[in-house]
Amino acid sequence: MDQALDNRLDNRLDRKTTRRTRLLFAATVALAMALSPVFFLHELLIGALGLVGTGIATREREGRIARVATVVFAGLLAGSLPYLVLAALT
Repeated sequence: MDQALDNRLDNRLDRKTTRRTRLLFAATVALAMALSPVFFLHELLIGALGLVGTGIATREREGRIARVATVVFAGLLAGSLPYLVLAALT
């Protein structure tokens, strides 16, 4: 019975964490897209290098800070990609 209760609590915490992660990613993408017409190359570089850096740094230890950093760098990268595609097409 304790195991079932633990599983339910874990699922509830996972959903809350997933929701927060999605909101953080959406906010970062929106901010990056708002700044991207001027800084999209910088955001692309920072996002790519940040994702690689957090991947290397979190190889040994994974935690909340690493997850937040990964989401922020992924949001920067995702926010700059539409402008990169538009620049390639024009």
